[in-house]
Amino acid sequence: MGVLSEYIKEIIFLFKEQRNVDAVRATAHHAHKGQIRKASGDPYIVHPERVAEIVDQYYPNNDVAYAAALLHDTLEDAIKAGNVLDEEEMLAMIQDSIDSEAEANEVIQIVRLLTRPSSKDYSSYVYDLAGNSVAMIIKLADMLDNLEDYPSTRQKEKYANAFELISSIYNGKPGFIHPGHWKTLEDIIQNE
Repeated sequence: MGVLSEYIKEIIFLFKEQRNVDAVRATAHHAHKGQIRKASGDPYIVHPERVAEIVDQYYPNNDVAYAAALLHDTLEDAIKAGNVLDEEEMLAMIQDSIDSEAEANEVIQIVRLLTRPSSKDYSSYVYDLAGNSVAMIIKLADMLDNLEDYPSTRQKEKYANAFELISSIYNGKPGFIHPGHWKTLEDIIQNE
């Protein structure tokens, strides 16, 4: 009976400590339903989950960044996958998955920033992200995860160029970026 009692206490503790992200996670899962990572063959949802884990590792308690990291590819992918009818439906799902209207609006703004229009070149897109620290945190986490998951030569070059552009915009590491996050990404890029 002691083991069961300890297990129940642990569950209660974890429940109390857990962020209220179940609805956000469910929205991300729905948006990416049926999608597969090209290089690894894993379900696509593992990518936004790993990006959110990176964000949480370096920027704990930033609920907006965590939610936006989970949702960062939803506008780009959910419509293509046929999981929602259009952008309006995806945005409504995001809005409904976050209790605070202000937080939901901020997450939507960040997700929109992170969704690169097909007409915009990658350098211009990265430059635009520099105006929003949370979007930049997520983009750097996204780059880190993509570089750790069987990157193509094209991806390696694209992210190395983006990293160099970000460094030039901020004259080195942006002040809001965790040193460990920056160093890990820098090391991977230099070793590619």
